[in-house]
Amino acid sequence: MKKGQGKFEQTLQGIYGVLNGLKVLQAIRESLIMIFPIIMIGAFALVLRSFPVDVYLSFIQEFAGGVIDKFLGYLFQATFGFLSLYMVISLSICYLNKLESGQESYFGSIFSSLLFFGFSSGLLGEEVNVLSCVGVNAIFTGIISALVATRLYVFLQRKCSFNIRFYTSGTGEIYHHMLKFLVPIAMIGILAAIINLVIEAVFGANSFQDIYTTALRSLFAITGRSFFSGLLYVIIVHFLWFFGIHGGNVMEEVHKTCFEPALDINVAILAQGGVPTEIFSKTFFDVFVLMGGCGSTLCLLLAIFLFEKRRNLRKLTKFSVVPSIFNINELLVFGIPIVFNPIMFIPFFLTPVVNLIISASAMKLGLVPLVTKGVEWTTPIFLGGYYATGSISGVILQAVNLLAGVMIYRPFVRILDRVDERNSMEKMKNLVDCLCESERSRVPVTLLALRGDAGTTAKFISDELENFFMKEKPLMYFQPQYDKDGRCIGAEALLRWKHPVYGMVYPPLVVKLLDEMGELTMAEKNIFKSVFLDMDVIKRNWGEDVKISINVTGVTIQSSEFEEFLNEMKEEYPQHIPNIMIEITEQASLQVNEALSERLSRIKKMGYEFAIDDFSMGSTSVKYLKSSVFDMIKLDGSLIKDILTDERSRGIVKTLVQMAEDFHLQILAEFVETEEQKQLLESMGCYLYQGYFYSPAVPLEDFCRH
Repeated sequence: MKKGQGKFEQTLQGIYGVLNGLKVLQAIRESLIMIFPIIMIGAFALVLRSFPVDVYLSFIQEFAGGVIDKFLGYLFQATFGFLSLYMVISLSICYLNKLESGQESYFGSIFSSLLFFGFSSGLLGEEVNVLSCVGVNAIFTGIISALVATRLYVFLQRKCSFNIRFYTSGTGEIYHHMLKFLVPIAMIGILAAIINLVIEAVFGANSFQDIYTTALRSLFAITGRSFFSGLLYVIIVHFLWFFGIHGGNVMEEVHKTCFEPALDINVAILAQGGVPTEIFSKTFFDVFVLMGGCGSTLCLLLAIFLFEKRRNLRKLTKFSVVPSIFNINELLVFGIPIVFNPIMFIPFFLTPVVNLIISASAMKLGLVPLVTKGVEWTTPIFLGGYYATGSISGVILQAVNLLAGVMIYRPFVRILDRVDERNSMEKMKNLVDCLCESERSRVPVTLLALRGDAGTTAKFISDELENFFMKEKPLMYFQPQYDKDGRCIGAEALLRWKHPVYGMVYPPLVVKLLDEMGELTMAEKNIFKSVFLDMDVIKRNWGEDVKISINVTGVTIQSSEFEEFLNEMKEEYPQHIPNIMIEITEQASLQVNEALSERLSRIKKMGYEFAIDDFSMGSTSVKYLKSSVFDMIKLDGSLIKDILTDERSRGIVKTLVQMAEDFHLQILAEFVETEEQKQLLESMGCYLYQGYFYSPAVPLEDFCRH
C-alpha cells in the first residue's frame, strides 16, 4: 500500500513539475497574484455593501443620503468594474518576464496588449456598455489578448530591427526609447483590427468577446437549467481555476443568462401561491456548492486546521480565515497553491461536484426548500443557507456539505504535507548550496534578494527565525577545547536552530539571514545572555577557570549598542566575566582604526578576554597583533585540514605559532580531527585544540557530562 502510495505521489509531483514549468501558466498565475489587492478591495467593498442584516443595510443606504453605500459602490466599480484591464496589464508584464526577452521596459508589451484587448473585447463597437467590456465578464478575453499581443511584440522585437533615429536638441532618452515601440505596437494594432474585421465578416460578431460569450450561451441554452448544465458549469469553472484563470469571472455571463433567471422564476411562482420549481440558480451555487469560493475551499481550510501540523500552512490558513468566511479564497488558491497542483486536482473538482449532488438531491426530495431569496456570494456560511431558503434546513445542508468536503480533502492534505516536506527540504538544500558557493567563490550574495524558490525559502526562514529569537531562548551547543595533556579548558558556544520542518539548519545560513535582516546584533546579545544563564552549571562541572568562547561578528563588536550591553552584563554577572572569551569573526567587516582599538580596550577593562577567529597570514589578521587587547588567536581551519599533506600549510602554521609566542598570545587549532594532526601541532608548539578528534559541538547537558 505504501509503495503504491509513494508511486502515486511521485506521479503527482512529476505532473506538478511539468505544469509548473510552463511559462504561460506561470505568467497567468503570477498576474492573478499581482492583481490580488484589487480583487480583495473589491470583494470586501461588496461584503460591506451587501452584508445581509436589514438594520445594517438600512443604515448605510440612508445615512447622509446614502454616502456610505455610494462610496462602497465606487470602490467595487473601480476594482471589479475594470478587472480585465488590470489583468491585461499585469499579465503582459509577467509574460514578458517569462519570455526572457531582455526588454528594458514593459511599456511596449503593455500598450500592445491594451490595443489588442480594445479590439477583442468589443470596446470599440457602437452603443457599448464599457464596464461590461472591461469588467469581470471580459477576463478570458483579457488573458488571450495579453498572451497573444505580448508574444507578438517579443517576436517582432527579436526578428525585426526598429532603430528609428530622430535626434534633435529637445529630445530625451524616453523619447528615443518610445520610438522603438512605435512600429511593433502599430503592427500589432493593425493585426488586431484585421482579425476583428474577419470575425465580423465570418461570424457576424462584433469581437472575439462576442464569439465566446455567444458560444457559452448557446451551450447552456441547449442543456437548459438541469443537473447536467449545473455539473458542466462546475467543471468548466474549476478547470479554468486550476490553470490560474478566474473561472467564476469567465463564466459570469453564463451565471447571468442561464442561472440568474431561476431565482426570479421561483419568486414569481411563490408570489402566485405556487411551489418553486427551479433548483439551479446563481444563489444555489454560491451558497451550497461553492462554500468558501471555488473548490469549496472552506472545507479545505477546516481540513488543514484539523489534520495539518505544518506551521507555515497553518499560518497561511489563519490569514485566510476571515476572507474565506466571505467566500474570498485567493489567499488559499495561490498560497498553498491549488493552481497547477495535481495533488489538489481531485478534491478541488470532486468536492463541489459532491456538494452539487447532495444539495440538488436534498432539494429534489423536498428535504430542503428551494432557493427563493437572492443573497450575495460574499454572504458567510450558515447565514447564507438560512437567508436563501428561509429555513434552518438550509443551514443543516451547508453543514452536511462542509463535513463531506472536509472528508474529501483530508487524505489529500496529508499527501500534500508529505510532498511539501520533500519539496521544502530540496529548496532548503538549494539555498544552502547557494550560500556555500558564495563562500567558496568569495562572491557576495544577498539571500533575501534572490528570486524564485531560493528567495522565497530565505524569506520564509527569516520570518521563522525572527519569531524564534523573539519567543525562545537560543539553542546553544558547546564544542570542548583541550590542552596537550587532554584536559578540557573550555568550549566554544555555537548557535544551533532546529526547525520543525528542516531539522538542524546550517549555522552559517542562520548567521547570514540574521545579518541581512538587520537582527544580528540582537541575536548575538541573546546568545550572550543564554551563555551567562548557563555559566553556573558549566562552572560547577568544569571549575572556576573554564573559558567559554562566544562568537561576535565584526559588525556587532564595532557598535556602541553592543558595548553598552557588555557593560550591562558585567553589572549583572560580574562573577562570570573572567570566564568569557569574545571571539571576533568576519574580520573583513572590521575597520581597523583608532576608534576600534579604543572600544576593544574599554571592553577589555571590563574583564572580558578576546580571541581572533580564523587567524591566518592575511593582512587583516596580522594587523591585530599590534593591539595588546587580544589573548588568543585561533588558527584558520583550512590550514589545519591540510597540515599533514601540504608543506606550505605546515610552514604557515609554524610561522604563526612562533608569532603568537613572540607576542605572548595563546594559540588554539580548530578542526583537529586525528591524533597525527594533534601530535604535529604539538611538535610545532601549539598546545590547545578543538575539533572532532575530541568532540563535535554538543548540547549543554552532554558538554557537562563530557
